[in-house]
Amino acid sequence: MGDQMKKLVGLLFAFLAIFLAFQTTTDVKADKFTVKNYDVTVDIKKDGNADLTQKIVYDFQGDYHGVYYNQDLKGIKGASDPVVTYNNGSGAKTLVNNDSNQNNTVRVTRTDNSMDMKVYHAVDSEMVTYTYKYQLYGVITNYLDTAELNWKIIGNGWDNDLNNIKLTLNFPKKNITQLQAWTHGLLSGHTEVDKKNGQVVMTLDELPANQSVESHIIFPVTVTADNKNIVNKKAKARILAAEKSKAEAANARRQREKNFYWIMMAIAGVFIVIIYLYQFIKLRKNPGQKHQIPTPLHHFFDEPEFIPSFTEIILDRQSKANSNSLTADLLNEVGYRRMKIDKIGKDYQITALVPPTNEFFKYLIDKIGDGKSVRLKDIRKFARSNDDKMTKKFDKWAKDAAKGREKYLDLGNMNLVDSFKVATIAVDIILGIMLMISLILSSTVLLSGAILVVIGLVAWIPYVIVKKKITPYTNLGEEEVNKIRAFKRMLEDIDDIKMAEVGDIILWERFLPYAVIFGVSDKVIKALKVNFGADVVNNSAIAYYYIGSSSFLNSNTGFQTAFTGAISAGGSSSISGGSGGFSGGSSGGFGGGSGGGAF
Repeated sequence: MGDQMKKLVGLLFAFLAIFLAFQTTTDVKADKFTVKNYDVTVDIKKDGNADLTQKIVYDFQGDYHGVYYNQDLKGIKGASDPVVTYNNGSGAKTLVNNDSNQNNTVRVTRTDNSMDMKVYHAVDSEMVTYTYKYQLYGVITNYLDTAELNWKIIGNGWDNDLNNIKLTLNFPKKNITQLQAWTHGLLSGHTEVDKKNGQVVMTLDELPANQSVESHIIFPVTVTADNKNIVNKKAKARILAAEKSKAEAANARRQREKNFYWIMMAIAGVFIVIIYLYQFIKLRKNPGQKHQIPTPLHHFFDEPEFIPSFTEIILDRQSKANSNSLTADLLNEVGYRRMKIDKIGKDYQITALVPPTNEFFKYLIDKIGDGKSVRLKDIRKFARSNDDKMTKKFDKWAKDAAKGREKYLDLGNMNLVDSFKVATIAVDIILGIMLMISLILSSTVLLSGAILVVIGLVAWIPYVIVKKKITPYTNLGEEEVNKIRAFKRMLEDIDDIKMAEVGDIILWERFLPYAVIFGVSDKVIKALKVNFGADVVNNSAIAYYYIGSSSFLNSNTGFQTAFTGAISAGGSSSISGGSGGFSGGSSGGFGGGSGGGAF
């Protein structure tokens, strides 16, 4: 990576750090169940009590014994016995209240401050709706000048996120002109006060774990005229003043978030402009070398002038070879009768018929084998105990295999194109961060997200244009890669070619190693069997040991897999190719400890 790219990456991390500095971190927990819907209906009675119906939809992934819900009773007069039902899609069924802990029962544990319900209903990867019905006593307080409900309808006792939340409070009168409601929780929630129907509805798409939703409502005392929970003092002015203060604080927070959102969007936009300006100025100063592009060939029947590893390096414009092309080089040596492979039981033996010129093969035979041959089991054993040595030898071969590539690859042009690619990836990273910010802060998430996604796609257009205009090959490289591509296309179209008319089995044996690097080995072997017969192919010096070439050689157990597995037995990734409108605050309402989950 050049200095300019390091600077670009540094700027990206700086931008990310600015964003993360404003965020709080939370532990991410992989739950095996999801609360898909949380629907609560509260019917307020004239006597100040409330009939509560909670419908909670669980989506289970795995086996569970049941669920639980704890109703916080601090600040009120208690609760009636609950009626709990479940519905898994085949109709609601009522559970029995007892202490047996048997399936399809509910164990109710009471204290002065809570009513805990443990529902025993075994489930296995299914969606179930649990409904809790009971009455809460003394939820309304009647003052001299107003009646008040102050209730954390959803307490902070949930260890899981809740989704699709709807809380409905119905009052015993219609046309309540002085009905006023405030909701405390996430600022993204919505509260609707329906004075005509005497109803308050609160909705929220998602509530993170251990957070609460609190409803604070005032209305005329005539609505709950039979309420015995009376405080002989005035409270309306105090309540209005407190809620006004919270509303102002919430609005100020929303404005700060809005300002932060647009500041971050502006910073991101500046970063993107700087990245593209830098790239286009650099491109104008150095537009790359022009090279002659030959007329494309369709099919080419002469094997490439290079061994398979170097052929793959040129075709894929790589800086070093890989284990796949090492296997192809070995098969190439076998095809030219400079080496041979023998299957001994479940193992393989590689024998040098002439002194190897490949330094890695020489190392395997001379240092691990007996100087003439080597068994894969010995290579595997050596790799496990000498992984560093094996890795260093492989890496040296991989880099040496690419020597001379600059004769065919225009490295300057390649760097120009790669620079644009890195710049585009950097832009998409910035856009991804912008999208995350929009999900958290934007009030128009869908529109913002759609715009950012479109910009992210459009951002690749300059790279595509530059890649098309700037060739990565020299004049000689263009000629050679034209032949290689046509040769590859010929092997890909092998089913339409009469192989025997092109050459005998020995010629096709020399083509086979290239089929490895092109990823069409099985296809070529099948075509060989059709054209030359299975017996001829299985008696071939190379095809028999080729991946997928006989009944006992397949993609899992063939020589190619066995050889790569042996040299990477020490676990080296370099050899194997591997690489994890609510307001904030609280008005002191009861029910803060309520919550539930599954067990």
